[in-house]
Amino acid sequence: MTKRTALPMLIELQRRTRDESARMLARARREAATAGSTLQMLRDYGTEHTSRAPGKGAPAFPAGSLKIRDAFGQRLTQAIGEQDAVTQRLEAAAVEREQGLRERQSRLDALEGLLRRREAENRQRADRQEQGQTDEFALQSFLRARKDGSR
Repeated sequence: MTKRTALPMLIELQRRTRDESARMLARARREAATAGSTLQMLRDYGTEHTSRAPGKGAPAFPAGSLKIRDAFGQRLTQAIGEQDAVTQRLEAAAVEREQGLRERQSRLDALEGLLRRREAENRQRADRQEQGQTDEFALQSFLRARKDGSR
């Protein structure tokens, strides 16, 4: 494989890697948002559950109903805690994916910069070669004209 084809192939591979990272980041963000929505729903439900607790002076609940209500409240609190942990884990994963995407984009930018520099060097080299040929042609024309003029 020549240097001329290796760098563009490497750039294309890096683009694919970057694009896959972007897809993974989008998925991680969606999962974190979904988990956050679920957490908020559970918190809202917990607030509603707490607000429906009997106040002072309200008719008493039967003991069996209070046990069921307390057990439900404990399970709800546990579910909120678990969902909070899931949400935090997914948000951290999204932040990590975002950092990975930035790193891949940085690598791609570096490779593309290298390609642009190589292309600029090649253009300069070609321009110098063309200028040399033009100068040589002009010199030959001048010498021919001088030779023909001296006769």
